[in-house]
Amino acid sequence: MTTETTRDKALHSNNFDFLRLALAVLVIYSHSFPLAAGSELHEPLRILTRGQMTCGALAVDLFFVMSGFLIAASAERSSSLRSFLAKRVQRIYPAFVVSAILMLLIVAPLANATFEGSFAGRIGDFCLQTLRLREFNYVSAFAQNPYPNAINGSVWSIQYEFWCYIGVALLLTVGLLRKRAAILALFLASVGISIAFQFKGWIFGGKFLGVLLGSPQLWARLLPLYLAGIVFYLYRERIRLNAFGAAIALATLIAASFFSIGWTALFPFAGTYLVFYIAFAKWLPLNNVGRFGDFSYGTYLYAFPIEQLLVQSFGGSLTPTQLFVYATPLTLLAAVLSWYAVERHFLRRGRRKQSLVKAVEADRSPRKYLSAQITSMSTGRTDS
Repeated sequence: MTTETTRDKALHSNNFDFLRLALAVLVIYSHSFPLAAGSELHEPLRILTRGQMTCGALAVDLFFVMSGFLIAASAERSSSLRSFLAKRVQRIYPAFVVSAILMLLIVAPLANATFEGSFAGRIGDFCLQTLRLREFNYVSAFAQNPYPNAINGSVWSIQYEFWCYIGVALLLTVGLLRKRAAILALFLASVGISIAFQFKGWIFGGKFLGVLLGSPQLWARLLPLYLAGIVFYLYRERIRLNAFGAAIALATLIAASFFSIGWTALFPFAGTYLVFYIAFAKWLPLNNVGRFGDFSYGTYLYAFPIEQLLVQSFGGSLTPTQLFVYATPLTLLAAVLSWYAVERHFLRRGRRKQSLVKAVEADRSPRKYLSAQITSMSTGRTDS
């Protein structure tokens, strides 16, 4: 088999679909602690990292890392800026809008939520917040649950994801997306700012830009991760992925748990390496997980309200483990319905599994290939 054929096979055989779904399920597990017990103090990863990270936060962070990688590939292969943005809108908005309508018409009444203002004002708020990819405003939802006043606490991250899409579009427009050194500098600067936010305890927001663009504190956390994925994509032919490197990255994160801002400083590097090692691992042949559909987005959209409804139905008597066991199959069923009823109808044929190979096929220059280190990571050998 030729080297080119081997590389193409490695690009096709990635585990992104598996990782996205696994991380979405990990969010269900993590949320089971505050939703069932009212606190995440006993969440395992929070304990192991001395309060620096939870399984849910880890999942969201890795979503942003992988999204940076995949969206950079999508931008590079898009025929135009309009085409790129259209694909992003079609992927995010239809399922979100349907979910928001279901939250308003079904979950909110079951949660005994109330609304302030006139009927027209409430409809206006729903339309505005849905356009902004945020929850609509309500009060008193799930008042008797251990975690009250929250119908769908997971969707906070989606607006940040979409702003990152717009950021990539801007980088593409001004020609910076192909300038690796510039993106690397932005990434390193963002890590420095993130560390400063944690070290200084800075808290900003509440004014116009904060309301429009989101919390500066959350941007300080999420932007380095998204840029880490973009940097990995741009430097992909220079990065060697192997078990030794993964072990070093894992050991780095374990060590980071003993320092107050260790994960903030080191996760954008070590966490990024680990997730792409798994994504392209030959020993983990899970590249066919998404052959029936991409259920990760629906899982993320529906897990939180399903858990809240279960807690309410059982009178708050569920343990976190019980809640996770009961909620997971129901959430996956909702995700399957979301995919087949809504999401897949807005995706172009042939792009339902997003992979780097399409960017490669658009330009066969050597820089467009994942490094041979990636394709030979199981042997530890590098092809020249």
